[in-house]
Amino acid sequence: MRVFLLLPALATILACNPPGMDESDPGPQEIEAVNVVQPTLLTQDQRTRDRALEFEAAAVLDAFANFNTRLSPDGGKVLFLSDRSGSVQAYIGEVARPAAPAIQITDGADGLHWANFTADGGRIVFTRDAGRDENYRIYRVNLDGSNPVNLTPRKNLHRDNPVLPEDLPNLSFYTARDVSSPSTTLYALQLDDGKERSVYRDSHPSWASDVTADGSRVLLVRFIDRTDLAVLEVDAASGAARQVYPPQGERAAVYDARYDADGGRVLVATDEGREISSVLLLHGMTGVIERRYIQDRPLGAHVAAIEVSPTGDRIAVVVNAGNRSEVRFLDAETLELAKEVELPFGMVEFGGFSSDGKELAMVVATPEQPWDVYAADAAGGRLRRLRDEARPGLENLPPIDVAIERIAAFDGLSIPVNVYLPRSKDGGASTCALPTIVFLHGGPAWSYQAAWDPLARFFLGRGYAFVGPNVRGSIGFGRAYERADNREKRSDVLRDLESVNGWVKRQPWCDPDRVVVMGLSYGGYLTLMALTRQPTLWSAGVDLFGVADLGTLLASTDRTVRVALIDEFGDPERDAALLAEYSPMRDVSRITAPLFVYAGQNDPRVPRTESDQIVGALRRRGVAVEYMVAANEGHSFDHRETKMQLMVRVARFLEENLPLRDRPSIPPAE
Repeated sequence: MRVFLLLPALATILACNPPGMDESDPGPQEIEAVNVVQPTLLTQDQRTRDRALEFEAAAVLDAFANFNTRLSPDGGKVLFLSDRSGSVQAYIGEVARPAAPAIQITDGADGLHWANFTADGGRIVFTRDAGRDENYRIYRVNLDGSNPVNLTPRKNLHRDNPVLPEDLPNLSFYTARDVSSPSTTLYALQLDDGKERSVYRDSHPSWASDVTADGSRVLLVRFIDRTDLAVLEVDAASGAARQVYPPQGERAAVYDARYDADGGRVLVATDEGREISSVLLLHGMTGVIERRYIQDRPLGAHVAAIEVSPTGDRIAVVVNAGNRSEVRFLDAETLELAKEVELPFGMVEFGGFSSDGKELAMVVATPEQPWDVYAADAAGGRLRRLRDEARPGLENLPPIDVAIERIAAFDGLSIPVNVYLPRSKDGGASTCALPTIVFLHGGPAWSYQAAWDPLARFFLGRGYAFVGPNVRGSIGFGRAYERADNREKRSDVLRDLESVNGWVKRQPWCDPDRVVVMGLSYGGYLTLMALTRQPTLWSAGVDLFGVADLGTLLASTDRTVRVALIDEFGDPERDAALLAEYSPMRDVSRITAPLFVYAGQNDPRVPRTESDQIVGALRRRGVAVEYMVAANEGHSFDHRETKMQLMVRVARFLEENLPLRDRPSIPPAE
């Protein structure tokens, strides 16, 4: 699972799933280093118990995910990424034969991040890094997988996904920056010979969101802070840039920006600096608003992504409604609602229109079904599957019950909570007192949507309840809710966690003596905050690459991440006292609950040193702590072997450290 820190629009710059190894059996996932806190060395008994859990973890991992989809220009093929082989690779299937085996196009230990057809459909362009270090390289490869070429072999850069002009199959544009600076450069890259040139340099983090069909103009989205973004248009020949939206002197959040079908106007998904978000159709030269679509259903939800039909009659939008996605087709000229897509309760990511504009490719996931490839009929809003593949692990997973609850916060706000419960043998909801995991999502500007979550499915199969709260700071519930955790308001998030903890413990399905707080990235930070500020409320914790000290994080993280975190947490020079007050390390002596910690060795966002700090401090005090470090991961646990180890080690750790009554038993290894 690759996890993105901060708001969704920054995902393209910065965007969802053991205590070491014995010296005689180091394994592929552990890393030994000098002058760092070492991963935990497992005993022979622990390794045996872990192996006994691998069958259950394999059932979840065998229910692989298909995502990042694109249709070929002729509409006959569908390109997608999948983790079925153990790392994320590219596959091509036939649209007319969804049950026919897909052809694997790429391979290797390092997985892909993004892929697309070239404009003529003759080749594939993709990005991949090494060891999940986020220094993405841009490659091209033939449709049969032959002749892969690294087009950017030179400098290490954090390269964003390229945009491809529709009429120029050998040209692409991409934005990139060095880890030591937030400044961004827009490059033009030739896909035939790898020649590139610098087009424009921005002193702020920015990313290319679209390009005209003739490659003459590129849209950039510039990030100042989470509520202050701008859409720029760059002339690809001269490098001259002008601001398209918002008007100079105004502030607004921007979630996406696209050209209309003929490139003369610009579509912007924005909150216009207020609670209700919109899609604006702007005159390309003047920036005058010609049409506006108001997103007020449900209140607080925002338009997260836009796709434009090449035939010029439809605009598709994804609405982030906090705990779910909605998809709507708009009339391209009037921006009036034309059709809503008939979706299951889950999460959606776009994959682009077919060349005739009749269908929109997308990937869909629900809590019960992994990510898979679909197409939506632009006229009728109906879904059809583009892949129909056996997932051997899925049929072995027990059924679950899914509910969305709302918990009253201390100040009258309502905290949305996703609740997943294992279904009882008689088909009803479980009434047993279950060990319960409260899972805290990353971000902060993110949300826990009702989607496929391998960690949730594994622990549900082990007899746990799994609860995903969207505490204040989560997106999809309004601008004010998203900003309600900033700086001095961080204490209000902790009060939200206290409210969630109390509500969970009052439920008939929860064992109040076995409530675990678990989180990744920002959620890992909140996990550590919960254990330091609320030590009596939580039975154990699981910290997945969380932040231990805000001061050391801001000194060591990717400089683009730093820009956004200063707005969220405070400036290291002016707000040192505030950063210390809301750092887990300030009160690390209060942690008494057993803690499992995971880190990726190559993490550029939350460096491993953050995890080292917390583990070292707990070891010195003799607190039960287990530390897993994955050698080939960054801000992620993407590889199958990583996910396998993480699942079984956390399960065994919790079963070693939670009260013994009624815990799921681990059978002896054969």
